[in-house]
Amino acid sequence: MIRVIGFTRLASLHAHPLVLVPLENVVLRNCIKFGSSVSIPHSSIAPAFNLSTKNEIGISRMFSRSFCQQSQHRTQDTVENTRFVSEVEELISQGQLSQALEHFKDNYSLRNACDFMALIKHSGEEKFMKLGLRLYDLIVTSESLYISPNVHILGNLMFLCNKVNPEQTLKLFSDIKRYNLKMDRHIFSQITYAVRKTENKHLAKQLVDILKKGVDFKPSTTNCSAILVNLKSLEDGVWLMDFMFDNGIEIDRNSFIYLLKACSENGPPARIHAEKVYSRFSNSPFKSIVSILGLSLQMFAKCGDINEAIEVFHSIQQPNLILWNCIIGLCAKYGEPNKSIELYDQMITNNTTPDEITYTNILTAIFNLGPSALEKGKQIHQQIRQYKLDLNVILFSALIQMYNKCGEPNKSIEVYDQMIANNITPDEHTTTNILTAISSLGPKALEKGKQIHQQITQHKFDSNVILLNSLIQMYNKCGLPSKAVELYDQMIANNI
Repeated sequence: MIRVIGFTRLASLHAHPLVLVPLENVVLRNCIKFGSSVSIPHSSIAPAFNLSTKNEIGISRMFSRSFCQQSQHRTQDTVENTRFVSEVEELISQGQLSQALEHFKDNYSLRNACDFMALIKHSGEEKFMKLGLRLYDLIVTSESLYISPNVHILGNLMFLCNKVNPEQTLKLFSDIKRYNLKMDRHIFSQITYAVRKTENKHLAKQLVDILKKGVDFKPSTTNCSAILVNLKSLEDGVWLMDFMFDNGIEIDRNSFIYLLKACSENGPPARIHAEKVYSRFSNSPFKSIVSILGLSLQMFAKCGDINEAIEVFHSIQQPNLILWNCIIGLCAKYGEPNKSIELYDQMITNNTTPDEITYTNILTAIFNLGPSALEKGKQIHQQIRQYKLDLNVILFSALIQMYNKCGEPNKSIEVYDQMIANNITPDEHTTTNILTAISSLGPKALEKGKQIHQQITQHKFDSNVILLNSLIQMYNKCGLPSKAVELYDQMIANNI
């Protein structure tokens, strides 16, 4: 073979010395512009060269003839491929899927395999997915075809599987490494789509590891979000958040929601991550979304920093009722009941009208403070009447619990009777609270206790072990230990 190298050098693969050919004397312009290397048969050229004009013209003609033959061959391949695609498309349109596959076997080539898969990838029907899998299986298992899958075949097959059954896409993932294929944007997108649909956490972790090693394309926000929300590890999630930020990939709303919740679930050990996540969120387009702001407050409180949650709340301009309720409830729950009351008073001063959730939260704070907050509790009860709220079982239960903890069990019973008068059915939690109030009153409240016992039976609460324990305690405290023993024996007999 003779090869022109760099447009100006001519050499034989045999013993001929390297021959420099003046480019301006060789009429190869139509040939040379198509590439820097052209091969021609060695037998076409004499073993030695006389650099005469005649020989130069002869060499030029041979190069031109070789190029024309290659062009004709490419044109013929294109015509044959177009015919193949047309014939396969016709067979598929007639529903002759097996015949289409057999036609491929008779006309196998990598190009035809790519076109066949591209032809069916948009179908979205199970029968076409099965056809695509059969075609793929034929490519990877047949020793006679000498075709290996490439990124186009695999990517289009994944696209087809995602339309029908994303689990099939996950099964194809290992073939990327098996056939030494380079991960490209299209395959990465198909795999992340399958991860999102199947919520496959193991594969999500593998995709993070691939990103850590480096890829030569920029994943999309959708790609990264699909991975992030399916990660088990908060550390991996924070790494991916930083990867997105560093590469100019927008961190979307779902990603922030996942990260804020993940920090909350991990508690105090996630405090450092919580700070970083909030820093990214507070500079994002979503920083004013109330629901996500509420998650931020919860995150800091659950990570053991209620003061940071309060600070974040005060940084919010014109917080609405939802955010007021959130911070008041968090302070009540996480060891700052006085701060909860202070925030409630600020809310009233700011002319924000409280609702049932507000009062349930503030009554919890008063409950945690005990007898010292009784007067505040009575004030809150009066405001509930003033605002004419739609009283529900949760709010009634909070009032009963507050009065009992603050040393007013008789007031608890009064509130309970008011609830019954308003045709509100008590739940198990409410009934447990009223039994605690009756127990603290002792024998004088025994008849009320028996009445509550009848209601428990009526509402079929008599299988709740916590409620039954409160009932046993009530009978014991009210001077009827024999009834307490009887109830205990019934619990044992009923395997409660």
